[in-house]
Amino acid sequence: MASLLRRSAVSLLPKLRLVPVAPVLGRRFISTQISATEDILQYREKPDSLSYFTGNYKYNDLLIELDALYKQYEHWKPTDGVEDTTTDVTYSWKLRDKMSELLSIPLTTSQWRKITSHLSTLASLPRPLPPAVEKILAPYQRIEAHNNTEIKSRTLDELGRAYAVGRRKESSARCYLVEGEGKVLVNGIEVSQYFQRSTDRHEVMLPLEVTENTDKYNAWVLVTGGGSTGQAQAIKLGIARALLIHDQELKPVLRKAGCITRDPRVVERKKEGQRKARAKYTWVKR
Repeated sequence: MASLLRRSAVSLLPKLRLVPVAPVLGRRFISTQISATEDILQYREKPDSLSYFTGNYKYNDLLIELDALYKQYEHWKPTDGVEDTTTDVTYSWKLRDKMSELLSIPLTTSQWRKITSHLSTLASLPRPLPPAVEKILAPYQRIEAHNNTEIKSRTLDELGRAYAVGRRKESSARCYLVEGEGKVLVNGIEVSQYFQRSTDRHEVMLPLEVTENTDKYNAWVLVTGGGSTGQAQAIKLGIARALLIHDQELKPVLRKAGCITRDPRVVERKKEGQRKARAKYTWVKR
C-alpha cells in the first residue's frame, strides 16, 4: 500500500526539463568576445598603402607606381603636331644620398639602382614624353649637374705640346707630345735603355706605330711607381691620349689597337686568415 502511494505521488509531480547551465554561459561569453573584436576591427584606421606592413613600404610603393605608369604608357605614340623640345635632354638621376633625402627613407645601393632603372625605363619612352611621366621624373633629375658641368676640351699649349696622363696598376705617367723627329725619352733616358724587355718597348711605341707616326712626334715622359710592365702600359695610354689632342681622327685606329682603354685591373689584396689573396693555408688535421 505504501509503495502504491509513493508511485502516485511521483506521478502527480510536474515533469521538469533539465537545462545545461554552464555551456550556455560559455557560449554567451565567447559570442561577447567575438562581437567586441569585430567592433575594434571595424573602427580601426586602415593604412592607405597595400605594402604598409613591409620593411620599407615607401620604397615598394614607389616601384609599384613607376611600374604601373610604364605599363600605362608602354605603347605611347606622340602626336605629330606637337613639337619635341626635349630631344636633346639627357636624364641623369640624383645620387643615392640625395634621393634618400628626397624620399625620406634610407636607401641601399641596390635599391637606388632599382629606382634609377625604373626611371630610365620611363625616360626611354618616345619623345615628347607624356605630361604625367615628365611630372614624376622631374623631382629625381640631377639638374645642377647639367648647369655646372662644362666640358673642357684639351688643346695644345703655347709651345705646341699635348699633355696627357696615363695610369696602370700603381704606375702613373705624365706624357708630353710635340711634333719632331721621333725621339722618346722616359725620365730623361732613351726608351731602348730604360726598358730592358722588348715587350715593354713595344708597348710604349704601339700608339705611334699603329698610327704610323713614329717619325713625326717627340715624346717626353715622366713615370713613377709600379714595375716595368705597369710603367710601359701607363706610358702607352698617356701617349695615345696625347695623340688624340693632336688629331682626333686617330681615335678609331687607337681604339681598335686597345691603346686608349684604361685597364682597371689591380692586384687583389691579401685576406685575413689566408696565405694570399685567394690561396689558403695548408689544412692540418692535428
